[in-house]
Amino acid sequence: MITAVVLPADIDQPIRQQQIRPSDLATYRELVGGNLEVVELFRPSASLYINDEGKLNHLPLNQRATVITWAHNSAFRGYDLILGDAFIVGPVDGNGDDLTVPHELVKLLFDTSSYRIEIKTAGSSQWSGNQGTTGLRRTSTPSIWPSAGSRYRTFA
Repeated sequence: MITAVVLPADIDQPIRQQQIRPSDLATYRELVGGNLEVVELFRPSASLYINDEGKLNHLPLNQRATVITWAHNSAFRGYDLILGDAFIVGPVDGNGDDLTVPHELVKLLFDTSSYRIEIKTAGSSQWSGNQGTTGLRRTSTPSIWPSAGSRYRTFA
């Protein structure tokens, strides 16, 4: 069994840790509500599983998964959104099996009480941000959604 962090798209549902078998494809599909697509995360290395037809099926925006993806995979930052339910596990081992979600991410998501987010809009030299948002692990997320070409950084 490994530990995953489940990120519901419904902002009123809290994120949670769940034990899953890395070989249980049916559970993986159930958690995202369909077929799977994996997004690689960096710093720390992890895998984010999403519904591969989220955009085609007009699934709801997953603000929390989008913020995490933007912070941990710069290729998505400001250019793509995560739609539908998602979950995070660790990187794969030598056999290609998923590992437990990194402790660093669990600590960030469950033990950090507030987050500061700053945005730098394309063409601007100034960073702007909030005064800190609380409860990413519960229900609230930043309400700042930059346009394509914006730069993004977070502080725990």
